[in-house]
Amino acid sequence: MKWSLKLLLMGLGLAGLMSYRSAGVPLPYKTLLTPEQLQVYGDFIESFSKTNFRVLSNRTFPLDLSGLGKDAACLQGLQLEDTQESSHSIHSLGSEVLRGHSIQIVDEQQETSILKQRDSDVATHGKDYLNDASGIPRDLGVLALSEIVFDKSHRFAVLKYVFLCGAHCNSGAILVLEKVGSQWTGKTRRACTFEMNRDNPR
Repeated sequence: MKWSLKLLLMGLGLAGLMSYRSAGVPLPYKTLLTPEQLQVYGDFIESFSKTNFRVLSNRTFPLDLSGLGKDAACLQGLQLEDTQESSHSIHSLGSEVLRGHSIQIVDEQQETSILKQRDSDVATHGKDYLNDASGIPRDLGVLALSEIVFDKSHRFAVLKYVFLCGAHCNSGAILVLEKVGSQWTGKTRRACTFEMNRDNPR
């Protein structure tokens, strides 16, 4: 009797998981990132550390490439692996991707609090409050990174980044990174998209 109950509960759990996936809802945090994924995120953050951003979201978001089209110039010549999983999953990001940089990793609640404070500051002091004297943002906001899709040769990796800075000022891009030597770089191929002033750029 106990075994049949366990099997029934397992079956219900699997059925629920499958319906969760088929409904298009992101799955809960998946298994640990692979060493290759960690290197892509680490190399990307290393290159972006020059912008002096200070906050990173602790979770990835699903990568949806459906809007690009099969003939997108940035993807020409690439045979991507299955994009279905990356469009329905998320991972947790930890300090291992920071490589010693003094960047704060925040959860969803902390992120919301930061963005509300930024909106409040802008409402009180004006939209230029967050910029320096030359008009350049002193703080780009919270960096959030998408899931990764590799091409079949694992020479290229596609991901999206967004800087969340409050209402109507979010920006981001879908990039194709290439592995050159031992490093992943976004300098060899043009960006697929670039977005500015989006309410919900994820």
